[in-house]
Formats: sequence, C-alpha cells, structure tokens
Amino acid sequence: MEVKRVLKSRLTRILLIIAFVLSLTTAYLPITFEFINQPNPDGSKTMLDGIAAIEYKRGLYAAVNGEVTPKKVSEALTTYQNLVNEYGPVEDDAFPLSVNIAQIVPIRPLLKALPELYADPLTGMGADLMEIDPADVAQTYYQRCVTHLTDVMNNEQRNHPAAQQQAVDQYTEVDTPFYLHAGLSKDAFDYIELYLLILTILCVAITAPVFSGAYQNGADSILRCTKHGRLKLAVTRILAACTISGVTFAVGMTLHLLLSNLVFGTDCLETSMQMLFSIINLPNINLGQLQICLALAGLLSIVSCVCCTLFLSAKCKDALSVLLISITVILVPIFAYTALGVNWISAILPSAGVGMQNNFLYQLINFNYLHIGGMSFWTPHVILIATAAEIPVFLFLAVRCYCKHQVA
Repeated sequence: MEVKRVLKSRLTRILLIIAFVLSLTTAYLPITFEFINQPNPDGSKTMLDGIAAIEYKRGLYAAVNGEVTPKKVSEALTTYQNLVNEYGPVEDDAFPLSVNIAQIVPIRPLLKALPELYADPLTGMGADLMEIDPADVAQTYYQRCVTHLTDVMNNEQRNHPAAQQQAVDQYTEVDTPFYLHAGLSKDAFDYIELYLLILTILCVAITAPVFSGAYQNGADSILRCTKHGRLKLAVTRILAACTISGVTFAVGMTLHLLLSNLVFGTDCLETSMQMLFSIINLPNINLGQLQICLALAGLLSIVSCVCCTLFLSAKCKDALSVLLISITVILVPIFAYTALGVNWISAILPSAGVGMQNNFLYQLINFNYLHIGGMSFWTPHVILIATAAEIPVFLFLAVRCYCKHQVA
C-alpha cells in the first residue's frame, strides 16, 4: 500500500518516466560522438558517424585485438614510424587518408600508452612516438609501466611514502599482458556517471515527501494514533521508498548498459581497463567489471542519499525544505572537489560516489589519497566504506526522528 501510495503521485510518475527516458538518452549520446572518414576507390571520402562509424572501426581494429604483448606494440610502433618517414606527419593534410585509415587507425589503441610510458619523469610531458625506440619497447614495455607509476607517485604523493608504496603494491597484482578489444569509448563511461548523478537527484525528489508530505497534509496526525502508526509505519515507508529507488536504478541502469554494450559490442568489455584509460591504472579489472563496479558504487551512493533524505523527511515539516537540503548534500562534494581538490568532504558525504570530477570513475583512474598522520587511504576505498556505513546510520535516525516527532 505504501508503494502504491507513492506511485499514485503524479510527480513520482513523471520523475520515473524521466529516469527511464534519460537512461536510453545518456546511453545513446556517446554513440553519436563516433565518426570516421571512409576513403572511396575514386579518391573521395565519406564521413561515417554513429553506429555506421562504430561498425567500420570494429573491422579496422580486428587485426590488433588480443593480448597486448611487447612484441605487438613494438611492431605497431615500427609501422607507425616507417609510415611517418615515408609520408610525413600523420596530422598533415598531405598524409594519404587511405594509408591513415588502413594502417594507422588500427594500431592507435596499441600506441596510445607509449607517450605516457616514455614521458619525462620530472615534468610528465609525453614523449613523441618518433623518438621512442621500438627495440626498447619490445624489451621493457611492462617494466616501464612500474617505473612510470613510481615516477607519477613520487610527483603526486611526494610527502606520503605510504601512498607511494600502496600504489606500487596494488599495481603489481594487475594481470599482464593486458587484453585489448578496441571500440568502446571513454565517453560511454562518462555518461554512466552522468546518468547516476541525474538518477540520484530523481530518487531523492521521489523520496523527499515520504514523511514530510504527511506532516503537511495532516494525515500523519491520524496515522500516528493507530496501533502500528509509529515504528512499523516508519519501517514500512522506508522499505517502500528504498524499493522504488532500487527498482528504478535496476531498470534504468540495465537499459543504459544494454543499449551501450549492444552497439559498441560486448567483446569490448574484455578489454583491460589500462588499455582505455591510463596504462598505470591500479584496478585489476576489465571494462565489463568496471561497469559493474561503477553500477554498484552508484547504487550505494543512491541508497545512501535516499536514506539521508528519509532522515531529513522525518525531521523537517515540509517536503520542499527536505528536497532543497538533499540536493545541497548531493552538490556539496562536487563544489568541494572543484574548489579544494582531494578532501575528506568530497569523499565521505552520501553522494561522494556520484558527481562530476569527483565521481567514482575518476577516483578509480586517478591516484588520489587522503591522509591521517602517516596513514594513506585511496579515495575509492574511502567512498565505498563511507557510503556503506552511512546507510544504517541514516535509517536509524529516520526511524528515531519519526517516532519522536511531535505535532506542533
């Protein structure tokens, strides 16, 4: 009956429709960003975009998919250097389009990490592909990954040796050689995080009037006098709100990932995370597992925000105040991270896993640590522990505040 009561609200139905429409919209947008010029036999070119571009690229990448061995990367670099020596820089208009598409584009995913691996250890400036020795790549490709990570940690965590050692120890557990099945774009993962942020706001808006709405219309004064009008009613309303938010998340995220993966290709999910983002990313997962991690972290953050909203709804007397405070709680980590960089505020609030630059994806691919004395904590671990711990705390406070609520 509580679920039915919430769903009967016209605003709730509108918000649910928006959630499902945006699920498909945010999954489709990265698809529209894909484009490539296809050379024609007569020397002209045809610009492909969207699904046509993705399918065309899939055929080009087929030759390099598989394990990323040092020998394969070295051969790709040799091919690139020979072509540049013959035709000039790839970026120049004089470089033949047919050669670029047929021989350069397929090996780009293999070469992407080399400027980073051979970057200047002090400035971090990437190396020119023409200045890298293919023989050195063949011999030291994966050893250079560890060396580069050490250089990065020395620069970013200079005063925190514990963080430096943690990163190196974690990276040694990453399986090599990496696996590559090119095609899935970074934009697709950015839009997962964007959808999670929007979904959090929508779920909070649905939850805001759960208790405060009954305070406003006076219904709570009647229900509170019944046999189960306090503790049992509070628990029932909390379960109803969490159920609606959980089902909305499950359906919306399933639709989003299903559309994205079917278009880009499920084979791309086997690609090592390091081959899409940074070669020295710490998680030992592939892109499919990354999607699961982002979804679970997003679910934790959404449930934590919903529980916080339930507490506020039980505490405040009107739904508008609840909604405004809840949205503020969602936005504070975003602004705190933008203004202050890595900080505890952006990592421990209920919405720490969703947002813009502070979201869980960006924390996974970066090397952000929070410090207490001589101890260092990787921000993804802090976010997961904080959001999981806050859920029972806010649920307890919500029940307690509702049971102790006094009608003015």
